[in-house]
Amino acid sequence: MSLLLVVSVHGRPWSDDVIYFAMADRFSDGDPANNVPAGSDPALYDAAQEDISHYMGGDLRGLEKAIQSGYFNKLGITALWLTPVVRNVWRSGYDLGGWKAGYHGYWTQDWLDIDPHLVSRTGLTGESYSDDAEGRMEHYRDFVKLAHSKGIKVIQDVVMNHAGPVFYYDANGDGTFNMEQKDEWVQPFKKNGFYANSAWADVPKWNIEKAQPDGPRNLLGVPIATKGTLARLDSYGRKGFSPDSLGKSDGEEVTCDFFSLRDIWTDPKGGNFDALVDEFVEIYQFYLTTVGVDGLRIDTVKHVHPEFWDAFTSRLRKRLGPAAAGKILFGEVYDGDPERLGQYTWRSDWPRSNEPGLDSVLDFNFCFNARNYLRHPGAEYGSAAKLEKSLATRTGTGAKARPYYNPNPGPDGLNAQQKAVTFIENHDGLNRFRVHGITAERNRLAQGLLMTLPGIPCLYYGTEFDLLDGRGKPGEDGETGRMMFYRQKGGPTMADVASSAGFKEISKLASLRAKLPLLRTGKLIPLWVDSGSSSNDDGVFAFARASEDGESFAVVVLNASGEDRVTSDGTNQIKLPATLKSAGKLLHPVLTTGAEKQPRAPDIAADGPLSLSVPASGMVVYEAIRAK
Repeated sequence: MSLLLVVSVHGRPWSDDVIYFAMADRFSDGDPANNVPAGSDPALYDAAQEDISHYMGGDLRGLEKAIQSGYFNKLGITALWLTPVVRNVWRSGYDLGGWKAGYHGYWTQDWLDIDPHLVSRTGLTGESYSDDAEGRMEHYRDFVKLAHSKGIKVIQDVVMNHAGPVFYYDANGDGTFNMEQKDEWVQPFKKNGFYANSAWADVPKWNIEKAQPDGPRNLLGVPIATKGTLARLDSYGRKGFSPDSLGKSDGEEVTCDFFSLRDIWTDPKGGNFDALVDEFVEIYQFYLTTVGVDGLRIDTVKHVHPEFWDAFTSRLRKRLGPAAAGKILFGEVYDGDPERLGQYTWRSDWPRSNEPGLDSVLDFNFCFNARNYLRHPGAEYGSAAKLEKSLATRTGTGAKARPYYNPNPGPDGLNAQQKAVTFIENHDGLNRFRVHGITAERNRLAQGLLMTLPGIPCLYYGTEFDLLDGRGKPGEDGETGRMMFYRQKGGPTMADVASSAGFKEISKLASLRAKLPLLRTGKLIPLWVDSGSSSNDDGVFAFARASEDGESFAVVVLNASGEDRVTSDGTNQIKLPATLKSAGKLLHPVLTTGAEKQPRAPDIAADGPLSLSVPASGMVVYEAIRAK
């Protein structure tokens, strides 16, 4: 068990965590009885677990069994982030790529119910759950309790930008949802005004129904004072769909539907603004307190009016009181511009207020540049120069003469720079890191990069087995990596995965990260970086992680090439900066990857020129120790 897991989830800072992101429907089918919920369209479930546009059966029980077995503890995971677990629309027409099922969880129909595809009728110890919202919420709460019992936090993925296709546009005016008629699912974006012909839909087999909650609820013995704001049509923009809205920054991306997903009207000038904010605060304080989840990953942040995030974060923290110090609110801002990313860690009324907006964001800038360095077929590799620059932006200053990321601490005493969530692959268009042409060794090196650079590392499900998406290709966007991990037939067992090279390597990295606080919180000092233009570029990236006083430090060397390398080009070698107290110290290798059988690297005097060896497609981590 990782050293960090012995600390209560409530006493461990988020900067110490390692996150595992799992698509709940794609991890493991622990309970086949929920694959086709009562009354649902059986055609939405693919028993062969091959069609990624359908449900494949993954559920909370599959994850519970993994938690109970110690799978995540052995891997070194301290926090689980799941795709949204709330009750969804189960099918949508005319989405990107055609008709699809809502297996991913981002098409909410009821914010205060858990989707029947994910829950069981009995608990792990045999207790019964009722077949209603109460029973489903009870199972989810027990899931969170189980994770906590193993020292693992739970992050709930949430959506406040849109609902699923809960209403239709009555294009032909007949008062009926004509489901084969595209313009009743999708209307062209209307810049001025809105479509007054929208009406709630009612297709029970696809759970296409009026959005919920439509009033107060009582769950788990707790009254929830929701007022039905999300069940009002005038809480939605009803402006139709703009095909290029994801890439826009002129305001259209904030106000339009995305395909048939119904945009929530978060305009501060809208009549329901305060009611919507308060409704979401009421809902999520319930999940964060009564259910016990530890944080929220917030979807589609840049598609919501910034003033909404000001109001939501401040009111939620006030509602949570002292408990806010243990929670994290981080957002998805699908953009590589650090100015755009970091703006959401500030309030929109800056400089009047310097308080944090969101606690942090997913660092897409890091992701794009890390992939540019390592995600190349065969023996090819890129330069780490842009990656080095992207890391510098964490503490850099933008065009507004303010730091990109808010340096002012949140309720837990940590700031957005310290809580940036780093990742190298995901479930959206970025797809898996390991696609056709990317080797398992390169995939493991990418995870090593993630685990040793600043930030809260987030691993994508299956990467511990070097899971290959053979249909994806470098440079192409796609969702083909959303495959089932633990398949009913033809897939690996958990024992197979736990004995694999990828699992063992990540486990060692997590263990080292737990033992060396420098790898979690030390400042970054680049030491050897390819220029990106030199004919002598060798694929090597070396850096130090150091305490503020320079007394303690570690050195990490990565090699993206297919040949063993040394940090020397014949004339230049690494020399540690004077800010690091290297006199009388040795660099002692504590972890080497990329070589099955290779003599352990020798200790090296830290105060001299450093000619550091690193295996092909591998890395070496050195800890500075006192010479005896």
